[in-house]
Amino acid sequence: MPHDLAYVRITSADTDAFAQFFAIYEASMPASERKPRDVIATLVRRPDYHVLGLTADNAVIAFLIVFVSATESISMLEYMATTDAERNRGLGAQLFAKAAELVGSRPMLVEVDSEREDTPDQSWRRRRKQFYIRNGCRQLPNLDYFMPLVGDATPPVMDLLLYWPAHDDAPTPSLVRRWLECVYAEVYGCARNDPRIETMVREYAGGSG
Repeated sequence: MPHDLAYVRITSADTDAFAQFFAIYEASMPASERKPRDVIATLVRRPDYHVLGLTADNAVIAFLIVFVSATESISMLEYMATTDAERNRGLGAQLFAKAAELVGSRPMLVEVDSEREDTPDQSWRRRRKQFYIRNGCRQLPNLDYFMPLVGDATPPVMDLLLYWPAHDDAPTPSLVRRWLECVYAEVYGCARNDPRIETMVREYAGGSG
């Protein structure tokens, strides 16, 4: 692992740190889940977002994007990644711990590509989900998560994980509804009464009964 690691908060697109961060984001993020550069440039200026670059020798080698709602007690780890050279060197757990530190006692949602879909990267999806489970996340059961469209391609089949270590019990359907409404509206710019939310909550409530 590199020495002299430090976090830098990225708040402007007119910096070298942003350019380095976005290069990693673009290289690691599937096109179907990747927001355009102009959207990310606006996002880094929002007070409800934390976009942090992890630097070594003044170069960004990894990043995390965390949404912390100003209207609801909910947060979401939107994405984190490293450069190819730093992959599988233990930075993932460090990035996740930093995200957990940023959100404090709030519940934190994590969107992951589901291994339920028969794809060439199925084993990678399984490993990625297991990484989050090892770090304290659990899957919201009976909820086929519909990620809103952010690019030109349809998002893959998704699962929704929850990091909320102080609460072992399953969140109520009404609480899950509030979380989904918040994420749809404040992260994706969708309507709070988007019909996909009703479908997700109905499946979740039916399965948890």
